Amino acid sequence: MDRSEIQQHIFDTLGKILVDKSIIQEQADPMVSELFLDEEDFGNFFEDLQTDFNITLPSRVKSELSHLPENPDYSQLTLQGLVDLILVQMKNRKPH
Repeated sequence: MDRSEIQQHIFDTLGKILVDKSIIQEQADPMVSELFLDEEDFGNFFEDLQTDFNITLPSRVKSELSHLPENPDYSQLTLQGLVDLILVQMKNRKPH
């Protein structure tokens, strides 16, 4: 799966969760903090991505993104940054 396919899949997954889809339709690379997802939404989002890409996202990343803005370490993470993270996780996954 290439970068554009991963990005489209992320957008499709977000489209199932977001009520207001304008953030992913109007911005080329929105920040994750601009998505206005609650903790449950983030949980569903990460679960779907992990299942779909057969990866495990780092717990710290998931936890901190789920609790924005309280955890500012990832407040500037963009969707392209999330694509990069998924690509790294896919590359580093262990074969089953």
